[in-house]
Amino acid sequence: MYDLNEERSAYLNARGKVILNACPGSGKTTTIARKIIHLQELNEIGDYSGIACLSFTNSAKDELNEAYTKLTGKVIQFPNHVSTIDSFINKFITLPFYNLLNRNFGRPKILDHINILDDMWKTRYQDKKGNWKDGLKRPLNNDGYKAKNNRSVYHLYPPSDIRIEPNNSYSINGNQPLAEKVDKQIFVNYCKLIKQTQFSKGLISTSDSAYIALHLLRKNPKICEWLSLRFPYIIIDEAQDNSLLQHAIFEELSKQGLKNIELIGDPYQSLYEWRDATPNEFLKKYSTQSDWQSFDLSDNRRSPQSIIDIFSLLRKSDDVKINSLNCIEKETSVIIYKYNVNNFQSIISHYENFCDENFYTQNNIVARGNALKNFLLGKKLEQVPWSSEIPKEIITAKNLFSGGDIKTAINEIRRICLSLIYNNSDYHTVKDIEKQKKEDHQFNALLISILNELPSFDQSIADWSSNTTSFLKVKLGLDYDIDFKLRKRKSKNFDKKTLSESVNLHFKKSYSELNIPITTIHQVKGRSLDSILVFFNENKHKDNILFNDICNDDNIFPNEAKRLIYVALSRPKSLLAMAFPDTISDEEIYTKFGQNLKIIPLK
Repeated sequence: MYDLNEERSAYLNARGKVILNACPGSGKTTTIARKIIHLQELNEIGDYSGIACLSFTNSAKDELNEAYTKLTGKVIQFPNHVSTIDSFINKFITLPFYNLLNRNFGRPKILDHINILDDMWKTRYQDKKGNWKDGLKRPLNNDGYKAKNNRSVYHLYPPSDIRIEPNNSYSINGNQPLAEKVDKQIFVNYCKLIKQTQFSKGLISTSDSAYIALHLLRKNPKICEWLSLRFPYIIIDEAQDNSLLQHAIFEELSKQGLKNIELIGDPYQSLYEWRDATPNEFLKKYSTQSDWQSFDLSDNRRSPQSIIDIFSLLRKSDDVKINSLNCIEKETSVIIYKYNVNNFQSIISHYENFCDENFYTQNNIVARGNALKNFLLGKKLEQVPWSSEIPKEIITAKNLFSGGDIKTAINEIRRICLSLIYNNSDYHTVKDIEKQKKEDHQFNALLISILNELPSFDQSIADWSSNTTSFLKVKLGLDYDIDFKLRKRKSKNFDKKTLSESVNLHFKKSYSELNIPITTIHQVKGRSLDSILVFFNENKHKDNILFNDICNDDNIFPNEAKRLIYVALSRPKSLLAMAFPDTISDEEIYTKFGQNLKIIPLK
């Protein structure tokens, strides 16, 4: 049953340029599904036109499909379209109209892994003594492409990090190069060479695709007209995570005739600044742009008020207040642990037992960044014993398989195996073969047997590397020896004694003893959990989250570190557990959070 209140009704009846600010647990996905049904019932979309429903991730897209099916008993069908934003841009703009750019550009292929952009410039050569060495293809070592350290700019700013911005400038993942490291004109010339070569081969990243799409729309208004007829209504979920390029694409569509466009999200949950996510664009449209109609969803149907009041400490005082709706408040909705160097595992064990006793099944333990997460898992510092990425990718695939994510595991191991089988083929050829092999049941059966029979992770890294390369050579029928490029020299990220330690010690599965996932906060974004245990760091560092960060004393929009905390604390339905260093006193905890919580005494 869909509860139709005043806020939801206002949004459902809105048309034109709409922006919806939806708090955590507001039933945002269900409301979007209800909007689609509403538009269909009123026959506002023509017979041969559809609604495009776009989101930032595949999981959010799948949730929308599920919500629609739950409400109607049907699936969203053609001419409507549900996909990620990246997929929509690729399918309806970049790929079909790529040929309009330049006849010298190759047939396009969207890259799954952008490290190929770095690899395409690598080469092997023989020095004067006849020894083989790693190097770069011409002209990257020429003087015109050298940084101020007299080495190629490639070593400072690899091709996979280069991005073209909406204003046609070049950046390194959104940042400008440092003047003391490279001359600006040399950097620009380097970027032009990299991008022209890459595009001529038809190799494009999702960021490149967005730039190309914007360029195509600006130069070819007819594409905008066609898209506006095909999709007169575009709904964008998780819009707080849109990049500047994505905002520019939809603004161009709107400028060229798209009448109905909706941005839906929560700027407090924007976590992807490293991917150029820009919550400020969402906020600007919500607060100051008069051509946008702004709406709110402020009823939280997930968490009791005691949990809401804690994550609301990070919000501005003049924001719309979030209210709990029909959620049961318990004496133990919020519990606090205090940790020291000796009791991390005791805290995790207590939390596991608490979840088990209360029949909580969807639980997660989270930390900011990999260092604390790995410490909770009992892992040592991250080691890099191979120069090749393949062994780590194999380990990831195996752990996904063991953890029950069979589909993703098979997709990953298929990609790895085909890259080994067709190691001398170009990227386009391998991707075409990969597409065909997805329907090859015999080959898929081989992949499952590989995942089942991989050498044990109890072996040392050295033994596992040797045994796994031999195993794969036999399984795949290869006529050459696989080289994992095992390191031999000590370096910043590699200690030689690692080779004699087990794979499990360094790359083990990310679960507690009772199979509660231990992850970074990014991995629970968008999820609804029964409970969560959040570990806060002890020392101040740019990558850490602290007890003192749970506030908004300056009454400003919070930075990304605080937004991470907001996302973590707003996940649970029943239990919010937080672990702080034992230097934080009980008085400080009660002063910040109030008395409606329980501090668990553990030695």
